[in-house]
Amino acid sequence: MYIKVVKAGSIVIMLFLIIYLGTLIGWVFNPLIVFVRTLFVPMLIAGILFYLLRPIVLLLHKKMSKGLSIVLLFVGLFGLGFSFLSLIGPEIERQFRTLIASTPTIVSELQLLMLEIQQSELGKRFGVEELFNWEGLLEQIGMVLGGFIGELVATGFGFIGTLFNVLVLVFIVPFILFYMLKEGDRLPQFFLNFMDKEKQTMIRPILKNMDQTLSSYIQGVLLVCMFIGVLYYICFSVIGLEYALILAIVGMVTNLIPYVGPWIGAIPSFIVALIQSPVMAISVLIIVVVIQQIESIFVQPQVIGRKLSIHPVTVMALVLVAGRFVGVAGMVLVIPTYAIVKVVVTHFYRIWKVKENAKIV
Repeated sequence: MYIKVVKAGSIVIMLFLIIYLGTLIGWVFNPLIVFVRTLFVPMLIAGILFYLLRPIVLLLHKKMSKGLSIVLLFVGLFGLGFSFLSLIGPEIERQFRTLIASTPTIVSELQLLMLEIQQSELGKRFGVEELFNWEGLLEQIGMVLGGFIGELVATGFGFIGTLFNVLVLVFIVPFILFYMLKEGDRLPQFFLNFMDKEKQTMIRPILKNMDQTLSSYIQGVLLVCMFIGVLYYICFSVIGLEYALILAIVGMVTNLIPYVGPWIGAIPSFIVALIQSPVMAISVLIIVVVIQQIESIFVQPQVIGRKLSIHPVTVMALVLVAGRFVGVAGMVLVIPTYAIVKVVVTHFYRIWKVKENAKIV
């Protein structure tokens, strides 16, 4: 046992040493970094779509060949996507343009509102002006929003670059996804063929469990986000909140971040509602709290709690640490990454315990 630990430690140290030496030689690692950055996003999107669409392909495959099933699925998805964008695309564009044009007005009205709060008796009693530098904060918000909007509208090269990246994704992702759906089931066996029979028996259940974990998490989280987005849009439309569709989409996307994301997504909705009226702000706050309670009590435990067996405190800690070191992408990806690592470590620990007990016997 001691010799195995020393060997494993030596391998880890050698890997870190190779990586460190590689970072000192730019021409070694730079091409690798560019390669990973180029393929990471298309592979990530294709992987997510693979787990979403695989059950449909398997269902269609019972009636026809797998290749034909995938082609029919792609045609159906293209038709649905085109119809969906035709219906909501103009409304999104209208609300987005209106929001961009109204941003300076929103910031000005927010400044006036904060000034009124500071000068009110309640604000003076609690020392709001001393606690928060509202003017400086709002100036920073205005500068950030103004810079973002100016860059978005005025920078043609940025638009061209973004358009090029989108076109690359549009062509590359379906190509990768087609072969993942067609050949993805053979990939685990491809890696297992490089191992002997004993290791294949040991690794096969790990790969199967990893696949089930990712499938459950991706399908569950995206269904939850769609449910939350539709619920937000219905509620915001009923109370008459401006930019209801865009704010619902923001809430849906930020809901990908466990626990923290929903409250981050609620901030724009609350600000817009506060500009409209205090009653509207209270209504939005009630809607957000009620929807998040529904998600936390009925939906989230099914996705993270029972399927992944991760404690909420662990989830919160992982999200905060990942956000600190990696940013938003880390906050989204940390939970499935942790779940995969947990599966691998748990399986190897069980194998080690079985071998140790066999030695004792």
